Amino acid sequence: MLPVYVTINAPLYWWKEMDTYKVGTVCNSCSTMHKITSRKFMVDDFSHEHLFDFGDIGWGDISPKSALFNTISALNQQRERYLKSKSKDAWWQLIQLLPSSYNQRRTLMLNYEVLAKIFVERRSHKLDEWQTFCEWIKTLPYAEIIMGENNNDKRIDNDGDIDS
Repeated sequence: MLPVYVTINAPLYWWKEMDTYKVGTVCNSCSTMHKITSRKFMVDDFSHEHLFDFGDIGWGDISPKSALFNTISALNQQRERYLKSKSKDAWWQLIQLLPSSYNQRRTLMLNYEVLAKIFVERRSHKLDEWQTFCEWIKTLPYAEIIMGENNNDKRIDNDGDIDS
């Protein structure tokens, strides 16, 4: 049950999956509800590395990346509207239009037992974010306990004990 604290900036679609591992963890996030109007939206506030760009696709009138740019523009228009009027209607436009690719920063308190479960279940996941997270796990002190490598293949069992 070695505790681990980490701050992660990841898209909302990844955080929804990470919430699967809430047992034995604590999470503190920047509140989207309170911070959403604190600054103008920028393209780098969103995960977009896999979106097709202009000309990369041969169908439809709008590329996925240009759809994101249009969404960011609409979000910034509603942000300005909210800042001027403090209208709850404008605030709702922001909250309900916000894509799941929006990156949110959270600080987590995890432990090695939870990390071992995540590593086993997510190391081959198709989301790049899980691949990156599992690579980070490998850098932790005593990572071999988490991954079940070396030291005569010691693993953390369901009770949190190290088994040989």
